[in-house]
Amino acid sequence: MNVSYLPTLILLGLTPFIIGLPEVSAQTEIITVNQTTPCFMNYTAGVDMWENCGYGDDYLSAALLPWEWITGGNFSMLIVSIFITFTYIKYHKAVYPIMIGVMFLPISFFVFPDTFLSWSIIMAFVVIGILIWYVYIKQTKEY
Repeated sequence: MNVSYLPTLILLGLTPFIIGLPEVSAQTEIITVNQTTPCFMNYTAGVDMWENCGYGDDYLSAALLPWEWITGGNFSMLIVSIFITFTYIKYHKAVYPIMIGVMFLPISFFVFPDTFLSWSIIMAFVVIGILIWYVYIKQTKEY
């Protein structure tokens, strides 16, 4: 054993006593956590699952509930993004996706203000990246 390791071992062994032992603190606040299992995955509910998921009140939101859960609540924004992408792929005109985006812009911002801003920033960077690629790669080729 190397003797130079001995002071390090002693220091590491005495560190809790030098710094001080941690004091025990008492917990005084109770945090209530909501149920994280969605209603359609509650296998013990039985027939009550239909009422718990809201099929008696709103059939459309109840039918979209699993898709909203899978996409993290961004299902409608995902559908709009797919519409915009397919429209551009089919027609190759930027006017049509811009019109779709302008139509869904007020609805998306009203329903999802925080998520809309982060989603729009991501989509803007994607569009800027495609534009830079188009300018550098497509426009600089000499045929």
